[in-house]
Amino acid sequence: MKKLLIFLFSSFFYSCSSFFYFPSADFFADPKNSNLSYEDVDFKSLDGTDLHGWFMFDKAQPKEKKGLIIFFHGNAQNLTSHWLNLGWILREGYDVFIFDYRGYGLSKGSANQQGLNKDSLAALDWAHKRAKSYPKFIVYGQSLGGVVSLRALQDFPHRADINLLVLDSTFTSYQGIAFDKLLHAGILIPFSPLAYVLVSDEYAATDFVSKIKIPTLVIHGDKDPVVPYKFGEEIFEKLTSKKKWWWSIKDGSHTDVFYPHHEKYRMRFLELLQDL
Repeated sequence: MKKLLIFLFSSFFYSCSSFFYFPSADFFADPKNSNLSYEDVDFKSLDGTDLHGWFMFDKAQPKEKKGLIIFFHGNAQNLTSHWLNLGWILREGYDVFIFDYRGYGLSKGSANQQGLNKDSLAALDWAHKRAKSYPKFIVYGQSLGGVVSLRALQDFPHRADINLLVLDSTFTSYQGIAFDKLLHAGILIPFSPLAYVLVSDEYAATDFVSKIKIPTLVIHGDKDPVVPYKFGEEIFEKLTSKKKWWWSIKDGSHTDVFYPHHEKYRMRFLELLQDL
């Protein structure tokens, strides 16, 4: 029995890496099939790792765009699937820069906390330079992308130029969510405190979230099966931004706020952007 518990425990923490990072090199969905356009963006992380992204736009929209959104996607697949979450907003006059962390899609290297932090800072720098020709600059972090983007902002020197930060279905502590998963893992419950030993929080955002001054929108589905709802509540409570908004999505699952069955939130988001 003891050996079985050790095996299950070890397996859990091995799968924990997959929980945080589950990349793919597959091509999932082409924006061109939806009459949307993109340009490949090849750039380097702070340590020289080759990274890849898409600068996305709708040719049918006026040249005078409303804003630029940098999109930090979640832990699975790559940008060719995640762009679908915000693809609809291209038709509303906003452009989107979405990029792949190291090990995802066409980006080189392998994923780890320190590496993703370097990738995120490089992506923020690229987007910030591009955003100078836009009236608004928005940072959108979804799921894993929420904690990654929030932690990167701690070291980003141009935070004051960001008009809105969006934290969608996310968390601030890797240890905290690992602990929560173990706490609901049946016979592994007694091992849950070891999450704070075996999982690193070096690039977590737990401390920084209370220091952020950017206007911030926090979104979380009340039935999220991946990142429990309480993590979204905790983020909103810790925020000290003078302008902050909390969207509790009734019957919402994980990262589905803009799915067709929640389409009203698309209009609410556009209204929020307009009022910034």
